[in-house]
Amino acid sequence: MARIYSIKPPNIVDLELNKEIVRIGRLPDNDIVINDALISRRHCELRQEGERWKICDLGSLNGVFVNNLKVQEEFIASGDIILVGNVQFIFEEKAQAQVGAKTGFERELVKPVKELEEELILNREVRSDYENAIRDRESRYFYILYQIARALNSTNRLEELLDLSLELVFQVINAERGVILLKDNDERLKLCSARVKDRGKVEDLEIPVSRTIAERAIKERAGIITSDAQYDPRFKSGASIVAYNIRSALCVPIWEREEIQGVIYLDNLMQSYAFNEDDLKLLTAIANQVALAIRQEELQERMREEAIFRANLSRFHSPAVVNQMIEHLKQKKNLREQVSSREVTVLFCDICGFTGLSERIGPETLAQILNDYFNVMSQIIFEHKGTVDKFIGDALMAIFGAPISYGNDPELAVRASIAMLEKMEELRSGLEESQRFQVRIGINTGTVVAGYFGSDQRIEYTVLGDAVNVASRLQAMAPPGSIWIGENTYQKIKGLFRVKELDTLPLRGKKQKIRIYRVISGKGTDPELNQHLVPPDLDQ
Repeated sequence: MARIYSIKPPNIVDLELNKEIVRIGRLPDNDIVINDALISRRHCELRQEGERWKICDLGSLNGVFVNNLKVQEEFIASGDIILVGNVQFIFEEKAQAQVGAKTGFERELVKPVKELEEELILNREVRSDYENAIRDRESRYFYILYQIARALNSTNRLEELLDLSLELVFQVINAERGVILLKDNDERLKLCSARVKDRGKVEDLEIPVSRTIAERAIKERAGIITSDAQYDPRFKSGASIVAYNIRSALCVPIWEREEIQGVIYLDNLMQSYAFNEDDLKLLTAIANQVALAIRQEELQERMREEAIFRANLSRFHSPAVVNQMIEHLKQKKNLREQVSSREVTVLFCDICGFTGLSERIGPETLAQILNDYFNVMSQIIFEHKGTVDKFIGDALMAIFGAPISYGNDPELAVRASIAMLEKMEELRSGLEESQRFQVRIGINTGTVVAGYFGSDQRIEYTVLGDAVNVASRLQAMAPPGSIWIGENTYQKIKGLFRVKELDTLPLRGKKQKIRIYRVISGKGTDPELNQHLVPPDLDQ
């Protein structure tokens, strides 16, 4: 004898197939009548052909699906999920003998999760054989487990997964109430799904459960049965057991790779010995499937966060720096604790006469020019292993030596600045006369505090210290088309580039004068330099 019954929504259809053809549709003359706009008047039919059953689409508009695959005619087997419109059915080829309750007074049963997993043969290494083996199993419990595995794989939202798990559990386990509790960020159990017999899903989630039993299942990492909680010596201290007259209870941890993520808890307020060892095995297997779904959702969410994080970082940092910051995120490190004192080289590049430029051209044209300019300048900095720290109006700040130092950071900064001036000549040649502009660059090397700074809503990697201020002052004093560097930078790149010592000058905001040098790039626009100097050999 075959049977078909609905699981979503539940309990609207439960029919023994006692005739050779059973038709499904909206019209009253169908064997199974469903008032659903997505179902045709005569949608499909089940046909018995010899010892087997086949489902046939009768030309419906929205089709028939078996195990998530659209079919026209298809033989079906026990445990297959059939979707017609918005209704999910389970096809069962023969009724299963009900598993009897255990005899004798057995107050408690505790089995380690590992032992239960071995009994159910649910390790990942053999799970590929599970679907083939399930058709030969005679136990209704294993059919339900198979159905849950398929149902879970066909849903996307975690809330839906939890609700569906409890819905199917109630079809085969003698529970009056059931909840799924998951750990929050503070490791406390949070009620996420709840169900009451004859009432279905409880929206307000206000079901009092025995936290004593739930917490013990987590602590012992084992499934727990209590046949009569009122007299069970393990739970005498549980006030909720007495207050809510809990008789039988069944609780298993939701676990995956040794990590406990929560529990599935069932109880019966009226009946002792309501649960048996087979129930414990089944619920443990279901908890395993739920844990896999939770892990999958966590991984998907982490991938989404990483993609957004990486996209934002890539605008300011080189690929090597982005990868390092992503690694911090994966290791769940507190970024604001990753602060250190280190030597870096800071580069400031600013547009000369930006106010006049913005007055000469319209805002849309100006925005396009600036975007092109910042894009090419950022690319040059990345190519020289630097980090674009920030854009400050029309100015750009870059760091060499943090968070990754390459040993020759001052040299890399100077080479980047020379390449930036060379690129500016190309940009200028492609612009109209009124749109052309020049830049000036200041570079300084010194010790700074480097790390992640900001609020909970926005955090960024940057450097703080006097070396940053000096680089900014050098840039502000430099003539258009020139590169000014401080004493520390000069000492580290001496002999690598042609450099002209300028003077010892005071910088705004500093008491002591600073010795200043000018890098001879060969691409500057200063007439005095251009008539005497030649480009340096960058391969020296």
